[in-house]
Amino acid sequence: MSVSTPNGVHRHAATLDRPGERTLREEIRTEVARLLGERQLLEPGAEDEVRIRTLIHDRVAGYQRRAAATNAPLLLEPDAVEQRLFDGLLRLGILQPLMDDPAIEEVICNGPHRIFAIQDGRKRLVSDLYFEDDDELRQLIKRLLGPAGRRLDESSPMVDARLPDGSRLNAAIPPATTRWCCVTIRKFLLRAHALEELVQLGTLTDSAAQFLEAGVQAGVNILVSGPTGAGKTTLLNALGASIASVDERIVTVEEVAELQLERQLPDCVALQARAGNVEGAGEVRIRDLVRNALRMRPTRIVVGEVRGAEALDMLLAMNTGHEGSLTTIHGNSPRDALDRLGTLAMMAEERLSGEALSRMVARTIEIVLQLRFEPITGRRRVSSIFEVTGLEGDVISGQELWKLDTARDRLVWTGIQPRCLERIRAKAIPYALPASEPHTTFERSWV
Repeated sequence: MSVSTPNGVHRHAATLDRPGERTLREEIRTEVARLLGERQLLEPGAEDEVRIRTLIHDRVAGYQRRAAATNAPLLLEPDAVEQRLFDGLLRLGILQPLMDDPAIEEVICNGPHRIFAIQDGRKRLVSDLYFEDDDELRQLIKRLLGPAGRRLDESSPMVDARLPDGSRLNAAIPPATTRWCCVTIRKFLLRAHALEELVQLGTLTDSAAQFLEAGVQAGVNILVSGPTGAGKTTLLNALGASIASVDERIVTVEEVAELQLERQLPDCVALQARAGNVEGAGEVRIRDLVRNALRMRPTRIVVGEVRGAEALDMLLAMNTGHEGSLTTIHGNSPRDALDRLGTLAMMAEERLSGEALSRMVARTIEIVLQLRFEPITGRRRVSSIFEVTGLEGDVISGQELWKLDTARDRLVWTGIQPRCLERIRAKAIPYALPASEPHTTFERSWV
């Protein structure tokens, strides 16, 4: 049987009425806070978790005994109740089952009563989960923000944070929203750690992966472009994993740390931005981190995503001896990505002209990888490998080296020899272009 909540969304009756569980939750929450202290509860150790599980088990068992003795309703599925109570105290509460599901990519809360899950790019309403009220949702988010050193209140009504498992959390409350606390948790599902794994997933072909690996090792500057959710971070991580030399020192810069290169490469340092407090103190911007990275003697810099004036610092880094640097940008085509990169660089205080920035982009970015998401199949694919060749007037020109052949549903080499091939050969990197011309003939393309 199901019942309707005030917002009209049907809920299973069994999930709506848990007065005994609600009472237990408040009692256990108070007792645990007294035992550990509020601060320790934000970051409990392994021993603390064992103590909390034992306490929960004892309190649930005691509740069942009292209920049986007084003919009161027993808790249904006490083991499940214990797990929910534990999740509510130390994990993500009612959202934890969604977070534990490896197929779910994103969890969205439009207030306390409308929870959505995104799987393979498709969104569905999770009809059997809900928070009791907006305050319960806010308290969960504030608890999750504690270890990250972030805050959410009326003076700071929007926040980004990274959860311990690498998931990215965004939350907003009034006055930034009109009514409810709204939350988006983007799980970082690194589906592949290397280019060959992306080949197995169908993101790109083996010939394209071999070219990109050789290009990365030769120090080619690469820009990864694509819409939200297209797999830019995963591809960036796989590209970075191709930097295998112990002579390389990599510094990664991200707003919220998602890349895994610090674990994969022999000499890699990860830097992460930080929001300031209400007065703005303590803020660490991406620009600050990129500039600081230049003082850390890196051979390359990897910026998770350029979204503002740091685009200029990234271009300058690529132009000052840090060949083979990598970054991503939101873009729907190589032309869109290159134009957007120049536009973002114009936001910097240095105020370079559009013409100067076009020249800088054309001299600096060598390869643009375009990703696309296919909502029908849920696939994320490289649709174009584009090589920048220079300027035609004030327009950045280039050529497509690999292109998605829609008739064959496959990324194929266009037959054009990459300009960066000379550098690959000069560095004695073993690589050969595909043995035969593609079956489909493409004309030379320009952005």
